[in-house]
Amino acid sequence: STLAYTLFPYTTLFRSVEYIMSEIENGSLKEGSRLPSEKELCEMFSLSRQTIRHATGELEKNRVITRVKGSGTYVGDPSRPRRKPRYRSVAVMLTYVNSYIFPPVLQGISNTLNNKGYSVSVSFTNNDIEREKRTLEQILSSDKVDALIAEPSKSALPNPNMNYYRMLEKRGIPVLFINSSYPKLDMPCIRLDDEGIGYEAVKYLISQGHRDIAAVFHCEDLQGIRRYAGFDRALRENGIVLDPEKVIWLDTAGVSDLNPLMDYITKRISTATAVFAYNDEVACQLIRGFNRKGIRVPDDISVIGVDDAEAARTAEPPLTTFPHPKAELGIMAAQKIIEQIENPLMKRDHLFLPEIIVRDSVKNLNKEEK
Repeated sequence: STLAYTLFPYTTLFRSVEYIMSEIENGSLKEGSRLPSEKELCEMFSLSRQTIRHATGELEKNRVITRVKGSGTYVGDPSRPRRKPRYRSVAVMLTYVNSYIFPPVLQGISNTLNNKGYSVSVSFTNNDIEREKRTLEQILSSDKVDALIAEPSKSALPNPNMNYYRMLEKRGIPVLFINSSYPKLDMPCIRLDDEGIGYEAVKYLISQGHRDIAAVFHCEDLQGIRRYAGFDRALRENGIVLDPEKVIWLDTAGVSDLNPLMDYITKRISTATAVFAYNDEVACQLIRGFNRKGIRVPDDISVIGVDDAEAARTAEPPLTTFPHPKAELGIMAAQKIIEQIENPLMKRDHLFLPEIIVRDSVKNLNKEEK
């Protein structure tokens, strides 16, 4: 690369620059593409972080790359004129139409985009990869949207639709994920700090005297995997050995209807004093199932959920939970996608870590000991 040799005659020290320039020139790194991290470049070329920082610093001076605080380093120059939207239209692809989460999320997205002069087209995949595929094909074939806000389908599982997202990226159509994302795609996401919630839920249960803690997770979505990671970390930090028999993994069908599984669940967690549920839908089903079996909540077992759904407030007993920032998440998603439309370098993740809402579904075992 000419620029690399012009800036750095000692190419043995600055092989990373040659690599970056060649990737730009052959089209592998396009305008707005995120560069590997400094750590990755150090490992790739067996160079010190100081050398890598010097090399990329020179590229930044020459406006070949740009560092965006809190996001990463990207190809391009942010001082160029802001890009104007072509169609003033954003596609929104969510999983469920009847979920308690999505009406306020969608309202936040639609109101914000409409106020900025954008139209919104909405589709639902029912958490099904084939429906996701058809929706992405339709967006690509019509080619009349400026951006896509998407919730992935079964994000913890292998997905054959990655190429459609990459095709959108190649066409300069930004993609922003909400609630979860696909690990293979370098695209921004706005979501709950799921690992943090799993961690804080267990910490709260431990503070209430619980040490034999069970959990029910969704195995097909990354939210469940991340909440499990936080659950496991909190147990280990407090010297509690995770019992795999008390961790129950459910697929989409299982999460939607626990009734056929209640005998199995109660047998698996029979000695537990508390259970952390994947979300409020699962938690409320557990409470109803326990009640039918004569297992009293919280006297016999405590339950904690996630989302602060309406059902959590009306449950018997009302459910201790972590609120989902539904409308706020939707508003932020709309604001971020407008930023990406106007400036592809503005690719920023955002995590919400809500504070626990304490109600009556968790028993304080410490009081019994006194």
